[in-house]
Amino acid sequence: MRTIEQDLDRRERRRLADEHRYLCRLERLEKKAEPMIGELCREGVTLYYCWPVGGKYFESASHSEVVQYLSRNHYIRA
Repeated sequence: MRTIEQDLDRRERRRLADEHRYLCRLERLEKKAEPMIGELCREGVTLYYCWPVGGKYFESASHSEVVQYLSRNHYIRA
């Protein structure tokens, strides 16, 4: 018979494994997107941009938003 502690431990291990898979996937995406992302300094603020071949120009103050944009629009795949 399982106890509450065993159930909680199992849930925690599953959550940590899910988080690990997510972070590994994000790391792979960032590595693939790195050559496509550039930096601009506009009025003292660092902006990140990309202009994928056949795509639209995109810029953001967050590096991760640019990676998500490239992934969401299938310019990079994990």
